[in-house]
Amino acid sequence: MNKKAYANLRAEIARYGDTLNTLSEVLGVSTGSVSKRLSGDIEWTISEIKILCDRYNKSFEELFEK
Repeated sequence: MNKKAYANLRAEIARYGDTLNTLSEVLGVSTGSVSKRLSGDIEWTISEIKILCDRYNKSFEELFEK
């Protein structure tokens, strides 16, 4: 996925007030893994995407489309 596609996700994370630490706890991964996912170095898993969509009450398109 294109790194620019994460702009909506980053904005939602900021609006919600989440931190890398919070997301690492929610997703069950390290903060480094969250950082790498947000930078586009590692792809999000389907289960992580589902967790994020549920957490922010947004569809996949709302979080991950440009």
